[in-house]
Amino acid sequence: MLQPKRALVLGCGGVAGAAWQIATLEALQKQLNWDARSADILIGTSAGSVLAALLSAGVSVERMVASEKNTAADCFWNHDTDTGGAFPPVPKGQFTAMPLLWKGIKGEVSPITAIAGLLPRGNMNMQPFMDLIDSVVPAGQWTKHKATWIVVVDAATGERVVLGRDYAADIPLNRAVCASYAVPSWCPPVSWAGREFLDGGIASPASADMLIGTDIEEAIVLTPMAAASMDNPRSRLEKIERRVRRYMTNVVNREIAQLERAGIRVIRLEPTAEDLGAFGFNMMDPHRRERVFATACSTAPAAVANAISKSLQSAERPEGAQLSLS
Repeated sequence: MLQPKRALVLGCGGVAGAAWQIATLEALQKQLNWDARSADILIGTSAGSVLAALLSAGVSVERMVASEKNTAADCFWNHDTDTGGAFPPVPKGQFTAMPLLWKGIKGEVSPITAIAGLLPRGNMNMQPFMDLIDSVVPAGQWTKHKATWIVVVDAATGERVVLGRDYAADIPLNRAVCASYAVPSWCPPVSWAGREFLDGGIASPASADMLIGTDIEEAIVLTPMAAASMDNPRSRLEKIERRVRRYMTNVVNREIAQLERAGIRVIRLEPTAEDLGAFGFNMMDPHRRERVFATACSTAPAAVANAISKSLQSAERPEGAQLSLS
């Protein structure tokens, strides 16, 4: 059987989300007998942009797994320091993007996008991210995998911009990744060619709908910030995180429904309740990375098998039948 034209969508989720996605990709590759680097289109948002960039440059999932296990001999990344601490450095004394607030008041952007504009501008040192990407793609260049799409948000308009697809202003991959990872109040926005870009996750946790209109037949969508079933934590901060996660899940539900209506088969992967327990409330906390990765290594095989099975069942539905989305 010929392999379908396949896209890999890697979503936002900070340090924890990256660890979860790497463990999930390992299980996915084994069960599909497939190399993620061969995806016809790679879409990355925030933490997912880092992984998409590495895959596009030829870095294998196996090498990423070795890095998570601290066994990679040639790793250009220090997990303990390069993503900062559990909390952001003292931010700059100005808003991230005030225009987004007015856009939100007028209903032109989502509430989360508008709130992100009100947060203080981040002040984290992004040089480790630059160095990581430069270790696999020459500084100042784009990756050889031309269908690598890095999702950001325009700070002035709130619109999603897909670097590598519809923005030909010669932005290099290292800057594109930093722009997609520009978490408000944590990481600084990235300016390029007269525009300022923010974390793509403030508009969508995955931007899977960007595949509409392509010739992709199957989309594999990993969304660390969504969840089909959620736990009921006692912590107030975790309860707040779960509310945000429910909102993000609804965004993903809409995007998946759009893909399926367009005839694109979807393999949808998101954290289990056990994974959420490992995440806690702070997806940016590097101290939880090892626990998140170990938990995902345990939960991913069954989750991947279930997702593939659901995808096949969906493909067998009579034409016009709709999925029931919770």
